[in-house]
Amino acid sequence: MPSADPARHHWENAAAGLAARINRAAWLDAFAPGAFAAGTAAAVALYALRRLRGPEHWAWFGLAAGLLAAGVVAWWLARRLFFSRGHARVLLEHQLGLDAALSAATDGVTAWPAPGPLPRVLRWHAPGTLGWLAGALALLAASLWLPVPALDSTNVHPVEKPPALAETEAWLKELAKLDVIKPESLKPLEDRARDLAEKSPDEQYTHSALEAADTLRDQTEAAANDLARALEAAAGALAPFADPKTAPDDAQLKALAAQLGAALQGMKDGTLSANAALLSQLAAAGANLGTLTPEQAADLARQFAQGGQSVRGIPGARRGPGASVARGLPSWRDGPGGNQPGSGGRGGGGPPAPLTFGNLSNAGLGNAEGLTGDKPNIPALGDKLGETSGRHEVDPAKAVGPAAAGAIAAPAAGGEAVWVNRLTPAERAALKNFFK
Repeated sequence: MPSADPARHHWENAAAGLAARINRAAWLDAFAPGAFAAGTAAAVALYALRRLRGPEHWAWFGLAAGLLAAGVVAWWLARRLFFSRGHARVLLEHQLGLDAALSAATDGVTAWPAPGPLPRVLRWHAPGTLGWLAGALALLAASLWLPVPALDSTNVHPVEKPPALAETEAWLKELAKLDVIKPESLKPLEDRARDLAEKSPDEQYTHSALEAADTLRDQTEAAANDLARALEAAAGALAPFADPKTAPDDAQLKALAAQLGAALQGMKDGTLSANAALLSQLAAAGANLGTLTPEQAADLARQFAQGGQSVRGIPGARRGPGASVARGLPSWRDGPGGNQPGSGGRGGGGPPAPLTFGNLSNAGLGNAEGLTGDKPNIPALGDKLGETSGRHEVDPAKAVGPAAAGAIAAPAAGGEAVWVNRLTPAERAALKNFFK
């Protein structure tokens, strides 16, 4: 309630107002450095979020929390400097020259001085405090107004794909360009390569991802070699029918038909399969094998041989064993004077004959000497190399009687270790535990 004495009310309000202004100045002086620190952190966070296209409200939440903390700390530090009403009355007496009149009136010793207009008692000069606050505001304004550079993907350092994955993708692109391959058979390999390529760079170089890329590369190479081997086997089976001079007999015809059927099955059931046109041509050739003309057989053999060469020629699909490429079906019927060797002898003429092998592998007939092209044909597993019948030949004159034990005077000699595993203690413990 206001005091009944107007003079007392006037001087009490003046002292309270002066104390409040002094306390606010002391608190603000302690608060300004903390506000600058909070504003600086918020400005940096705000600009970073703008650049990263992140939610900016987190920067404002952080600024509010920082200012609240700075205010509490400033109050705790400045509370020792706060003025009470008594302190403010003493300051008024000193500044106005009242000679303790206000203190005496408060104690009831004298009457309150007459109220009147008060001069400016308090002058606040704090450039440091205002500088802290102005710096915080300037940084916040800069974080809001400074332009943010556009996202540029060229500044991102590219991460190379694992070599196995990159090699597999290159093979699959080249294989997809070939007309001899059924496009649907490439899709499972392409999907697996795409799944590995879509992983993040960190995931692509994990142990499991690298193993998966190596496995996919090996499977792609094996699939290409299997299809190439089947195409070349079909060309090798058709090659003897292209030359009337090498017409196969009934046994060879049966073996060639089996070889052609196996090639057809390989081109159909492999990981990579031939297209429908090639499969139908090969099936028709197998059904009419005995009635094929040399021209038809030569054309089909050349087509399958070129298809096998193109599939095997994909980078990385190395030539595996068993390749029997029918290259253009060599013919020696051009006679002397041409590009082929002559018949030999006096006047035979012609260039020197190259060292070549037969166009047909007769491994299935028990004759492994018939080799194809310029690369010997290594028989596959299950091929019959040959069979003979006979008896043991024992020469009684060379029989050796029993020998006494220990009669051999040669020094003893044992095997030597060709591989030494150097295991760590942890690996030894794991092996010992496994083979208990």
